Amino acid sequence: MTEPSLNGYHFYHGFILGFLSIRGRREQLNRINVFPVADGDTGSNLVGTIKTVADRLEASRSASRVLNHIASISLESARGNSGLIFSQYLNGLAINTAGKKRLTVHEFAEAAKTSVAMAYAALENPVEGTILTILSVWSDSLYEGCRRRKTLESIFRTALSLTREALENTKNQIDVLKKNDVLDAGAMGIVSFLEGMERILSSGPVPLSLRKSLKQGESGTGLPPVQGHHELNSEIPFRYCTEVLLNHNGTDQQELKHILADKGDSLIVSRGHEKSRIHIHTNAPHEIVRLLDRVGEISGQKVDDMVRQEQAVNRRLAATAVLTDSVADIPLEIRDRYQIHVINLKLFWENREYRDRITITPDQFYSWQKTRTSFPVSSLPDEKTVFSMYRFLLEHYENVIVLPVGKSLSGTWNQMAKIAGKFNSSGTRIAVVDTCLNSAAQGLLVREIARQASEGKSLNELVEAAEELKTRIKIYVSVSTFKYMVKGGRMSPLKGFIAQALGIKPIVSLDRKGKGKALDKAFTSKGLMKKISRIIEETERMKGIESYVLVHADAREKAEERAASFEKLLGREADYIEEISPIVGMHAGRGALAVAVLEKK
Repeated sequence: MTEPSLNGYHFYHGFILGFLSIRGRREQLNRINVFPVADGDTGSNLVGTIKTVADRLEASRSASRVLNHIASISLESARGNSGLIFSQYLNGLAINTAGKKRLTVHEFAEAAKTSVAMAYAALENPVEGTILTILSVWSDSLYEGCRRRKTLESIFRTALSLTREALENTKNQIDVLKKNDVLDAGAMGIVSFLEGMERILSSGPVPLSLRKSLKQGESGTGLPPVQGHHELNSEIPFRYCTEVLLNHNGTDQQELKHILADKGDSLIVSRGHEKSRIHIHTNAPHEIVRLLDRVGEISGQKVDDMVRQEQAVNRRLAATAVLTDSVADIPLEIRDRYQIHVINLKLFWENREYRDRITITPDQFYSWQKTRTSFPVSSLPDEKTVFSMYRFLLEHYENVIVLPVGKSLSGTWNQMAKIAGKFNSSGTRIAVVDTCLNSAAQGLLVREIARQASEGKSLNELVEAAEELKTRIKIYVSVSTFKYMVKGGRMSPLKGFIAQALGIKPIVSLDRKGKGKALDKAFTSKGLMKKISRIIEETERMKGIESYVLVHADAREKAEERAASFEKLLGREADYIEEISPIVGMHAGRGALAVAVLEKK
């Protein structure tokens, strides 16, 4: 009797059925996500990984071609621990079935067992009771069913039954799961996916109407926000879930693990034919990018703040989430105190992509600005990033107020507002305010609105407060050189040359619409500071200053001197001194200094 076999159509339709089975579980998986970190995103990560593959997958009779396509897409789209582990398993299947147009069940089972070993090897510290256990049980069962010469249907049916039993046991294998009486979220997701895959043997190919439904755009969550109540094991030791897609140029898996071994935890190196995807929890994403940049070409990166995610899931401070972008200069301590969420804008420099303040720090940026002759460019947050952030926030908050860099200064506001519309079809849950501000001024506004949100103000009240507050916030910037404004196209070379030749030093501010304007000028740095001091003194005398902050571009000492001067003038300290973000520092340049004030009513 001929042994039953599997071709590319089995894997194509099986994968789509797997996605259709898991896609409705996203919120549920997020809600039970407590391991390894209770950051409420396992469902989003795993479903997002599988959805991207299902969206782009093409049918073929060749098993090898379909499995290779699945593996390649999954490596590029993999997100989170579970997504990375599953991607490595899928890449293992592709590697171990290379060149085969059809696979006997025995050949597939052998490939599945070998792929499990590859998935375990991808992790620095594999843990049982997770997705690894499910994949191991499923693969072992397939292999055992082949050895006993069972029918194709009974082999897959038995394997699925055993994975369900293994899933129920996960809460007995990991303490934090048992403590919270939940199953492992990643393991549950994979069982749900396998339940869908198994239907290919009973229900046949996916109907065309269902395949078309894959192309439908996602809508916002319709679920009410849920306050988490998980009992956690400890504080989060490493803050940032960092992922990098690397064209590895011959660097093997063990070498990559060795390079990153002492930089954090939850290290996974998922390897494909030409690329590797690296996942690590770390406190220094910029260091991870720097190290990997030495051994290969980085073609993608993603960083999530797990502390902020955990706060939203388990101990949110307010009913309304406050979201801004990385242009707002606010110290991390204040962002943590008021649970301010941030989308980090993109910066491109010498064919490298970075995330503002995260994978490139101000220290790094200003150090490179001293020596590099090329000029960086910035980019808007991509639609997928904004959409995912909105959806996450609306799963845990009633509303969101968004306070991006001013509309006249960047296209970020338009991007944020456009995507918010997808979530506001049945009522406003996301309000995007044109702050007309940037840098320290934007930071003052965001801090004040976050404080008011923590006091229980409604979304409408917060929007009204933001509109009123922004009229009382002023920023005064001194620039030490025009070189970077000229390089970035903010000033013509001729004007820059004349200004430099004459030694003109301007005070730059923003008008009421958020457009830059030259407020005054001087011919020495000392004269410039005197004029800014006079402006501050006049503001205090005429209107009164409620609070003020200083920011600088690699000029800490100068900022502290100015802060001391303003303290004598006003009789109180600056609320904080912070570094200007690389995105703003591109044009302001090293040595720039700014003071932002909030006038009294």
